[in-house]
Formats: sequence, C-alpha cells, structure tokens
Amino acid sequence: LAILSDRELTHPALLGYLTGRGIDPAIARTYCREVRYTIGGKEYFAIGFRNDAGGWELRNPLFKGSSTPKNITTLDNSSDTAMVFEGFIDFLSYLSLKGNLSPSIDTAVLNSVTNLQKAVPFLARHSVIHAFLDNDDAGRKALARLEESVPSSEVIDQSVFYRDHKYLNEYLQEKQHQQVQRKQQPHGHKVR
Repeated sequence: LAILSDRELTHPALLGYLTGRGIDPAIARTYCREVRYTIGGKEYFAIGFRNDAGGWELRNPLFKGSSTPKNITTLDNSSDTAMVFEGFIDFLSYLSLKGNLSPSIDTAVLNSVTNLQKAVPFLARHSVIHAFLDNDDAGRKALARLEESVPSSEVIDQSVFYRDHKYLNEYLQEKQHQQVQRKQQPHGHKVR
C-alpha cells in the first residue's frame, strides 16, 4: 500500500459511509482526511486518520487497513484525565454522541489493541483513564493489560455503557436507529 495524497474529506461516498455509521461529518472532517492510495497498481480512496508517526488508518465501505508506520494517535490537552479508544471510528462515535467537536481531556486512539504498550507512557501520566474498548475477548484482555501497566492510575471501564454491543459505534448506530423509529411513530390519540 502506497499513499498518494491527502486532502479535505469531501467525497460523498465517504461522508455517506460515516453518516451511515452515525458519525457527524463535521466531527469527522476535524480529525480525518480523504486519502488516495494504491494497492497493486490500482488507485483507491478512503477516510484517513493520521497516527503520531505519520501513518494512516484507512476506512471506506469496502476496505479497512493502514499504511506504515503503524502507531497510536494522541491528543494532548494537558489534562490529568485521559480517554483511550481501540479505533478512530469509536473515537469519532464518542464525539458524535457527546455533540463535541473537541474533547477537553487527553485522548489516545490505539488504532489496534496490539499498540496498547505504545500508549502506556502517554496514559501513565494521567490519574484517571476512561477506557472505551471493545466488548470482546481482545478488548477485555487489553483492559486488563492496561490496568496492570498503569498501577498508579484509576482505569474506568466505560464499555459497561454499551455492554449489549461489541463496540461503541454499534451502540451509537442502535441509539440513532431508535431515535428515527420514535420520530416515525404517530403522535397523539386516535379520533373515534
């Protein structure tokens, strides 16, 4: 995979993909770019989320991948509290749920649970860490490793708020689906 270029996120197919996943396009545009890349001589485009080493996490309706170097993404607001997310879709989902363009507390996006140890030095500086990891075996193991790796920090498992869902974005989509259904139900009483 070779990156060709990046620009403002404007392509309707990519914005539609994000909207379909419940993500506010204005929030996505703040943190993501439209990235053109090649694989095997063919050109593609995707939503790109940059990591701290200059690599990209890439998503479109048909592709989930990344460019090298693979790394975490951090947002440092000089806070004593941090949030940690497994991937950028869940980070954008959190901001969309909160209606918040930019969090005031520090954030680490792992871009894969395998990057957890890369995030430990950043996360260990915080007295409180809110963990928004997946409700699966890998997410639970990552949470346990995080708690072991930052013994002087209080790690709060936020996945209890979306316990019936595998990950935060799935919860966001369900919540928005329920809101749409409520709006479509008739209001008032039947006239007899």
